[in-house]
Amino acid sequence: MNRTIKGLAYEGKVSVIATDTTALTEQIRNLHDLTPTTTAVLGRVATITGMMGLTEIKEKEDSITIQINGRGPIGSIVSTVKRENNKSILKIYAQNPKVELPLNKNGKIAVGEAVGKDGFLNIIRENEFTKKAYNGLVPLVSGEIAEDFTEYFARSQQKPTVLALGVLINQNGVKRSGGYMIQLMPDATENEITKIEQAISEAKSMSEMLAQDMSLEEIVRTVTGDSNALFLIDDLEIDFKCDCSKKRFAKGLACIGKVELDKIIEEDGKANTKCHFCEKEYDFSKEELEEIRNHLEN
Repeated sequence: MNRTIKGLAYEGKVSVIATDTTALTEQIRNLHDLTPTTTAVLGRVATITGMMGLTEIKEKEDSITIQINGRGPIGSIVSTVKRENNKSILKIYAQNPKVELPLNKNGKIAVGEAVGKDGFLNIIRENEFTKKAYNGLVPLVSGEIAEDFTEYFARSQQKPTVLALGVLINQNGVKRSGGYMIQLMPDATENEITKIEQAISEAKSMSEMLAQDMSLEEIVRTVTGDSNALFLIDDLEIDFKCDCSKKRFAKGLACIGKVELDKIIEEDGKANTKCHFCEKEYDFSKEELEEIRNHLEN
């Protein structure tokens, strides 16, 4: 099970969320048959997507869609998240999931090179009550994901944020995956900032701390430098679930219009559609296509 905790450090002056997404990232790796490089990329994106679902979404019908395109070989990355009580429910895919690159000059998986940085991070928030989508668009900083989202929080939300994301991979798949996000409250002082900076400089990476079987509580105390951190919620989860259906794909076919539908009916006599998020396929017979086309004429 994927586990997530939320807490406060320095007497409420600092909020923090930490998550173990090892099972989630392995599920995504298997679902999309990812390479080690794309596993590391999508694992990081899924981790921050899940954390945002638990920190940024308040209402059940609200959602956040994350679009990343740094013009690197992995192409576009899309993830969406909703919230169900104490769960973040997300789905994710990459345009080119088979990309595999050599390790970078530091001997690490080349996440930044795969994503690229000549592009943008776009956060789209949809609200149940306003029925509008609100975009937060920022240029990519490095393509390493954590740095790019840190820039987003600073520029679009004016929230000083420390974000760490990590995916550790071995010959069997995902060994450990997770992340943490630290945000300063308005009454935080330079004293708290200095202590956090010092603690993070001395801490190992998130995936390494998980690999050492450190609990999320221990990790939070380590990266904040506050041994008295207070944990408010410890039963949060981040799960993958796709909500696609044949009905939704029928609506999508209707959107291409009568001319294109007539062309498919005449030339192919059927249509095969596939969900990018979960790889599920939906077949439409000639009769089903004609029914969709006929509805457009009414």
